[in-house]
Amino acid sequence: MPSVVMSIMQGPLCGALATMLLYGVICMQTFRYWQAYEHDKKILKCLVASICILETVHTALTVYAVEFYLIMHFGDVTNLEYAVWGMPASYVIGFIIAYAVNICFIWRILQLSQKRWIAICFVILATIRCGFGLANCSLSFYYPMWKIFREHVFPTMVVGWVLSAVVDSAIAFTLCLYLRKRRTGMNQTDSILNRLLLYSINTGAVTSFCAILVVVMFLSLPNNLAFIGFVQVQSKFYAISFLASLNTRKRPETTKQSVPAAEGVALSFMPNFLTFETSHQQSSHLTPIEVRKSVVMNIYGDVLDTELDSTAYEREC
Repeated sequence: MPSVVMSIMQGPLCGALATMLLYGVICMQTFRYWQAYEHDKKILKCLVASICILETVHTALTVYAVEFYLIMHFGDVTNLEYAVWGMPASYVIGFIIAYAVNICFIWRILQLSQKRWIAICFVILATIRCGFGLANCSLSFYYPMWKIFREHVFPTMVVGWVLSAVVDSAIAFTLCLYLRKRRTGMNQTDSILNRLLLYSINTGAVTSFCAILVVVMFLSLPNNLAFIGFVQVQSKFYAISFLASLNTRKRPETTKQSVPAAEGVALSFMPNFLTFETSHQQSSHLTPIEVRKSVVMNIYGDVLDTELDSTAYEREC
């Protein structure tokens, strides 16, 4: 009996504990978002609220599944051979969250690259990947016994999670590639892009690593449910990466950066304009030049557009 309990419940229990820990991080990120970005678009606010609600339901179902086996039916080995309805239901929510976050990152790629064919290819791959996941979850309702379920979903399980690792890695790589191309040489904007690069890399690496571990555990441990622990926490990593990428943006009204003057040229950075002005005290025969640079950040796609308006004029000495 102990060996059966360990092989069946060790993975789901560890996954549930990690899920609750990461849910706390999601709540903190959501609270920070609502405090700092109350002027965001309504569609973005609705998306954040939906992800938070779905993650709450996902966590509740995960806890219920563990409670069903270890508390409500404690000592009943027969129930361990069947999947309680809360498990596949939580996985369905996890795949929906993953798909929504993938679509958001694909939208950013579209905004940065302006190439629809790239976005269409990623949407197709993400949809296929989500389809494999939902199909596997639906089969668990028809085949609740673990042994029979494994026999029916073996090919779709492997293909779906391998595709998941490929899609996440490709999206992260493409997003990083186009973010690097948007660097302007300005410290303020480049620091924001560097944060987005960091979270994009971490998102692709962590979620792809989880998908690879699911495949490895599923293939190497046929009589063990250790792979379920990684399935449970993956959706949390999607939500955290999405919320963290939103919270890395700085509010325009609080952004200010000053750089010391060099050789009579004063450099001052403000969120809406950049002014270079020659000093009038040092030399009266120099031609004053005023340059204004407008910076507009598309908060939904994290797109950085710059417009340079230069005006040169001469004054009589």
